[in-house]
Amino acid sequence: MKNTPNFSRMIARFLWAFAFAAGAGFHGLSADLDRDVDRLFATWDKPGSPGAAVVIVRDARVVYTRGYGSANLEQGTPITPQTAFDVASVAKQFTGLGVSMLIQQGKLSASDDVHKYLPDVPDFGKAMTVGHLLRHTSGLRDWPETLLASDVSLEAPITLEMILEMVRRQRELDFAPGDEYQYSNTGYNLLAAIVGKVTGKPYAAWMRENVFQPLGMADTAVCVDPRMITPRRADSYAPDGHCGFREEISQLAAQGSSSLFVTAEDMGKWLVNFETGAVGGKAAIAAMLEPGRLNSGAPVDYGFGLGVGGHYRGAKTVIHTGSWAGFRSVVIRLPEKRFAVAILANVSNLDTVARAHQVTDLYLGDQLVPKPASASSNANTNPAQVAAAKLNPASWDAQLGTYRLGLGWLLTITREGDQLMAQATGEPRFKMTPQSDTKFFVEAYGAGVEFVREPDGAVTRLLYKGIHAPKLDLSTVTPGYLAAFAGDYWSEELLVTCRLELHDGKLINVTRDGERHELLAVGHNRFDGAGFAIEFTRAAGSSATEMKLSAGRVRRLRFKRVELGSKPLD
Repeated sequence: MKNTPNFSRMIARFLWAFAFAAGAGFHGLSADLDRDVDRLFATWDKPGSPGAAVVIVRDARVVYTRGYGSANLEQGTPITPQTAFDVASVAKQFTGLGVSMLIQQGKLSASDDVHKYLPDVPDFGKAMTVGHLLRHTSGLRDWPETLLASDVSLEAPITLEMILEMVRRQRELDFAPGDEYQYSNTGYNLLAAIVGKVTGKPYAAWMRENVFQPLGMADTAVCVDPRMITPRRADSYAPDGHCGFREEISQLAAQGSSSLFVTAEDMGKWLVNFETGAVGGKAAIAAMLEPGRLNSGAPVDYGFGLGVGGHYRGAKTVIHTGSWAGFRSVVIRLPEKRFAVAILANVSNLDTVARAHQVTDLYLGDQLVPKPASASSNANTNPAQVAAAKLNPASWDAQLGTYRLGLGWLLTITREGDQLMAQATGEPRFKMTPQSDTKFFVEAYGAGVEFVREPDGAVTRLLYKGIHAPKLDLSTVTPGYLAAFAGDYWSEELLVTCRLELHDGKLINVTRDGERHELLAVGHNRFDGAGFAIEFTRAAGSSATEMKLSAGRVRRLRFKRVELGSKPLD
């Protein structure tokens, strides 16, 4: 059967094109420019595909807004500028303005101790301020990885109260407040709670009355309950690996850090406000753009919910991205050019940042520093340029083994005859094309791998995209060695038990739902799992008594060894 036109999409496009022409006028734009923007999203602008909505602001006016693809694949509902997207972490800049407004009103100070408003946050021995929360320098654990370590599925209902309770149980900070920058959604959840305490109104209600309604953002809403109904909401999707899509489930209501539904039409009003200051005032907006500083004096290129200090083709940028379930979003402003673009997508493989840069190129290309010419191909990036020297496959045996690229990210090199194979954590094996006896190109990675040999011929590490990956010595990892770590471990902070067992000579983490994940030894009493690392405490020749789990934005979560069914050890 031939595809029939989607008349609802055509009508929606016509109405919005009419509104655009009536409200924005020509403003120097051409039909050719419109078509150029449309081409950037042509891949998703078809039946049966999720997509995105785009809004462009220039000289404090919305000059372009359009939707591509479907908001709901089952119903074929088209995406329009009035489709509501979960913008994930882009929500932080809205929280940032709310806090900045309260600071300008004298109701709050960035130097205030968090305990002034939230006395049930644990006392970690050093002052933690509102400013630390704003600029991700608090040392608080990030909630996604912490809840995962608690055996909470990220597809399960997650609420602000769950996150606040997680903070109440935190026993140690990842670092002293102000010592480091480490992005933490948790800090912005605490800011939402602080807004509620300072104003006497729930965060969502105060934001609606003081930010969204004054700006005319009638279709913008904070999700306060995973069961909340949001009109014209887009569902989120990811490729299913078979030329189709699967739905990505989200039941998140993480007020302050995320869980904000915004339309492209409303986002245009938000972007215009950065220039006009109609809501909040220009002083509050200016404060949002001020970078922070660590205790050492080193700069932090993050303001109030905004990444500052960046550049694109020579122009200063203010940027924030968002990613949750299948939703992807970006807001980029070039304040000196009075230009901004926002892309709100409901499919995980749409690179919103790259598309936003391409849109910027279309509008401002002749006003920006030219892009550098592409570097000429070399032997490390071009598989066709094989070294003229005769290869010696017998020398490749020293390169076989497992290399640690990063936390829970391993690369195993195996051999099939005269063919080396590379397999990264959670991925299939891929062929390696030799360019010399130590340099190989992996087409699937689009990059080269170089093995580093010592004078005695031993291979101790490899180089991959600038990463120096050490080779792991697994020769001492015997069942007897692994037995010292098997057992049950209790986290007072998470109120969960982690079980490690021996299976077929491997140390396995057994999850609550019965899944088994191997832990691979990467050093003395140190193991890597899928995205996390564990360091054990034990005396020589004895069993482990404690383990500390780290994962991305979570460090050294303590688990004490216990006997199953007994009380946790003191």
